[in-house]
Amino acid sequence: MRRDFWYLVTQSSKLRPGRTLAATLLGEPLLLGRRASGEVFAFADVCPHRGMPMRHGLFDGQTLQCCYHGWTFGAADGRCTSIPALSAQQPLDPSRFRLRAYPCREVQGNIWVFMSEARDPDPAGLPEVPRLQGFDGAAPQVTAVMRFPCNADLATIGFIDPAHPAFIHTSRWWRSKKARLREKEKHFEPVGLGFRVRPHKLNGAGGNPYRLLGRNVEIELRIELPGLRLEQITGDRYSAAVLAASTPIDADTTDVHYCVYWTVPWMAPMKPFARWMTRDFLRQDYEVAVKLREGGAPTVPPLFVGDADAQIMWFFRLAKEWQNSRAEGRPFVNPLREQALRWRS
Repeated sequence: MRRDFWYLVTQSSKLRPGRTLAATLLGEPLLLGRRASGEVFAFADVCPHRGMPMRHGLFDGQTLQCCYHGWTFGAADGRCTSIPALSAQQPLDPSRFRLRAYPCREVQGNIWVFMSEARDPDPAGLPEVPRLQGFDGAAPQVTAVMRFPCNADLATIGFIDPAHPAFIHTSRWWRSKKARLREKEKHFEPVGLGFRVRPHKLNGAGGNPYRLLGRNVEIELRIELPGLRLEQITGDRYSAAVLAASTPIDADTTDVHYCVYWTVPWMAPMKPFARWMTRDFLRQDYEVAVKLREGGAPTVPPLFVGDADAQIMWFFRLAKEWQNSRAEGRPFVNPLREQALRWRS
């Protein structure tokens, strides 16, 4: 599991003011919350006194109170403000104790937490939270999250494997099982911590829903560490975007998030169908993960064949370079190069 990355934990709509939400990220128990003023926070879900999970305590929108001995912590910085059991003859500054805080941001309707190698990372040195172009201030119209029984890398393969949709993602509304495989050619280039498919015009039967955006639909796709897929779809009338994120709960469990955005004003009545369609698409990849677990699939695929497998191979090359750069104390250097790939799907 990789640190020093932002991870999508939940949607903004799941966390109302004055409420908290327990979560697990990279094997660590967290407590997310939203202060009465609207700001979100994330703390380690453990009281420093006796280790009681803070999720069992009280939250009034400004302070968190442990259910065990009533220790109270400010939701702004996690510092202890009160230890009820101390007598007046025991002058102790409670602020010497605090909950461990994690950087937490709210961007485009999602809540992200930064999992650092350092206990107290410098806020000024944090990378930007991943975001989609053209949707600042917007929230996703449709979201879906499903817990996969596999590590985050195997879950991410579902985002970047171009050959499996013809056999896994088939339906009357997307692509028929009878559809013929078509020759594809896409041009790729390295970007940041990943790679992107250069913007290209939509063609073929696989993108029928995107034609709601008008004519001359163009797609740009980015894949980035630690496990993100950011797809931007722009037509001559409207635009849409899809954010997919693999969030490691622990070494063998991953939450896969799909967030769908659009600017089509008349599509609001279609949200229930779009939500079902998104969950159905995600369910198909979930079933693949279950079957792979039955077969004892290795963490890294043992075989890469042809251009259809190149993107998966690239992802693991990027992950390896990230690991090496951290171990050697040097900046990450993207190991990829511009390249055209050809496959059938």
